[in-house]
This record gives sequence, C-alpha cells and structure tokens, in this order.
Amino acid sequence: MKLFKNFKSHKKKFAIIQDSKKYSYDYLIKYSEKISKLIKKNSLIILISKNEIDSIAFYISCIKNGYYLIILDENSNKKFLLDTIKNFKPNYIFYPRKYINLKKKNKKFSFSNYCLEEIDKKEKKINVKNSIILTTSGTTSNPKFVRLSNKNLIKNTEQIIDYLNIKKNDITITTLPMAYSYGLSILNIHLEKGATIVINNDSVFSKNFWLKIKNFKVCSFGSVPAVYDYLKKIKFENFLTPPLKYLTVAGGKTSSKTLNYLYEVCRKNNIKFFVMYGQTEASPRMSYFDLTKHPKKAGSVGKPLLNSRFELYKDELIFYGENVSLGYAKNIKDLKKGDVNNGKIKTGDLGFKDKDNFYHIIGRKKKISKLFGLRINLSDIEKTLKKNSINVKAIIDDEKIKIHCIKKNIENKIKDLIFKEYKINRNYIEVKNEQDFRKNINFKNLK
Repeated sequence: MKLFKNFKSHKKKFAIIQDSKKYSYDYLIKYSEKISKLIKKNSLIILISKNEIDSIAFYISCIKNGYYLIILDENSNKKFLLDTIKNFKPNYIFYPRKYINLKKKNKKFSFSNYCLEEIDKKEKKINVKNSIILTTSGTTSNPKFVRLSNKNLIKNTEQIIDYLNIKKNDITITTLPMAYSYGLSILNIHLEKGATIVINNDSVFSKNFWLKIKNFKVCSFGSVPAVYDYLKKIKFENFLTPPLKYLTVAGGKTSSKTLNYLYEVCRKNNIKFFVMYGQTEASPRMSYFDLTKHPKKAGSVGKPLLNSRFELYKDELIFYGENVSLGYAKNIKDLKKGDVNNGKIKTGDLGFKDKDNFYHIIGRKKKISKLFGLRINLSDIEKTLKKNSINVKAIIDDEKIKIHCIKKNIENKIKDLIFKEYKINRNYIEVKNEQDFRKNINFKNLK
C-alpha cells in the first residue's frame, strides 16, 4: 500500500508547473526510475526540501522506490542538520547545491539545482513499517521526529481527497514548506488524484502570487491562521478570481474576527472555506468542517475524519485512526521500532464536544501550543530568557505570545532575544510588566 502507484493512468497530464515550465506525471515516473538506479535499496536518506521540482520529484521517487526518508526544510540550521546526520547515520543526503559542503571524497551525483551525496555505505536495520520521518512543526529548539508509515500516508490522503472532493482537473498552489506536514499533505492529495500543483515561493501578499492564481486558473490553496489574518488586513477579496473554489486553514486557532470575515468573503464569492485540525503525529489531519456551511460553529475543529474518532479523557482529546503515526524517533536505533502508538494518540489539547457532536479546543495540557502554524514550546522560551537573567511566564492566545515579566523597561531586550533564538517576529510578541503575575495568572491552561 503506497502513494503514487497510479501515476501511469494519468502520465500525460501535467503534475507540476514551475516558472511556466510544465512537468508531466510521465516525467515524475522517469525521474523515479533514474533515482532507483543511483540509490541502493532500503537506504535511509535525508532530503533538504524546498518547493522546487527536483525536491518534490525526489520525494515522490523515494516513496515509489520504498526508501526511508527524513525530510528537513531548507531553512533548517546547519547544526540541526549535522546533529540529525550524527544521530540517524543516513546513507545519502539530497540537498540544494548551495546549502552545505560535506566531505569532498564522498560520491556525488549532480542534478539541476540539487546534489545527491552518499555519506554512509552501511546497510541500516530499519523496521519496514517506517516510510518517512517528519519533524513536528517546532519553532523552538526541540522538534520531535515523527515516524510515518505508507499506510498512515495513504489513509490520511484518501480521507482528505474524499472530504474535500479533490478532482483530477483541480489545480492548487504551494504556500507552505513541503517539510511542514500540512504543506506535504497538500502535495500528496493532489498528486495522488492526478491533479496539478503550481510551485510558488512568493508571499501570498505579493502581486505575483495572485497573478499565478489567475494565469494558471488555480482553484484552491491552504495556509495557516496568521496568513489569513494578514489577508484580512489587505482585503484580499479584491484579488479573488473565479477559478478559486475552496480555501483551507490549519496549524492553530484562527481568531473569531478573521473567521467571521472569511465566512462573509467566501459566501459572497461562492468559495468554500474548510477549517482543519491536525498534528504531524496524525499524518497530519484529524478533523474538518466547512465554515460556509456551519458559520455558527466558528471556533470549532469540527468532526473527526471518516473511519476515525475522538474520545475525551479528563478533558483531553484522544484521537483514534489508521492515520496515527507509528511513534517518535531520536536516532537510528528508534527506526528499528514498529507501531508503538497502535492507532491512538493523546493530542495534548483540552476540549469538549457540543450537542451537535462538533469538537472544540479550549487549551493545552502542557505549555506547548501553535501560532502561525508552528509548535511553540513556551517552557523553552522561558528557559532561554532565564539564562539571560530574565524571569518570565509565557502564555499564548490566538494571535500572540504574551510574556509576563516583573522587570520594567526590558521589552525590546526580550523581543530581541526571542527573535534571535527562535526567529519569531517581534510583532507576535507582547511583553507585559506585572508585579503580581505569580499570584494572578493561571498558567495551567492556555488563555
């Protein structure tokens, strides 16, 4: 059971459009065959990914050829890459030419903008259930590696295709990194159905992005709440074109003001708007609902996917489904493991179910939450500031990280430290001076 096994049935169709150049499904089939002649069977590979034809084609090749693949983003820092190489000891790394220089003696294969480098010839002992390894969308220093199987990927892909009613003539556009589980999921559902993907690396706020939507007749795109907040500010209804038929949001809670705005815009323009909830650990989607059908449920995460379910245990949302990941990995030894989750994950989200069986999230069990699609570990932020002799408590709401600090007149220092360490935009950080914050703020749940 694998993704992309039906490429031959639509091999004459265009799969990828990049810079006005079109690549067919037949091109992807031949690319996969080329890769199979270069890489040994059962190899473990690191892909330094970006939204670019070689990166996507290589990912597809690894799935089709049955390689074990760790996907990192091109913006991953070099130390994180070197630590990953040390811990997982991959056979190969596939990376943009300008990304890093490894040992000169290693065997290399050149591609247009990429290099395939063999860095370890030893055969790895890896459980065959493993397929790809993704990092959680962590912006702080401790992302986890999530082990996903072919079954996880195909089941979640089929669920999303069914719910969104993806057609082979659909055309979407990239707005998110493919190393981010939500971005990769968008690629998977369209490629599996034989649809077309327009490669985009422009901001959704740029003129070029909207020109691509118009020129290539794009019918959908997805992004994170912060992006829709900005689209609201620039009144993106002025840029909408007729081919657009649905939009999706995931990666955190969208503010009620933005949801109300999106409902009105989509209703007037006959566009569906799907609110999605998930985690990398669920391959990655768990639930959906159509805001344009259920505007009164704004703020909900909807209902679970077909053939999956939620349970509430002590107010924590527990998810069951065939798309639940196999487990985590810290190093190559963990890849010997099979399925340790057995179709069940504790989400860490606290919530409730309403009378119409829609689920709602009200907080986090631990000090981890999502903002602009990234998993934020508030404890990491507190520790970083403490190392700089600044004692704080960090909480998060729909739109910002809120830092409560006893010291006065250090707002800029706090913002500078957080930006330097975690690359979180200063505009998303709010510093409050509160002498009695220890007494008055309940930090058990997010506010």
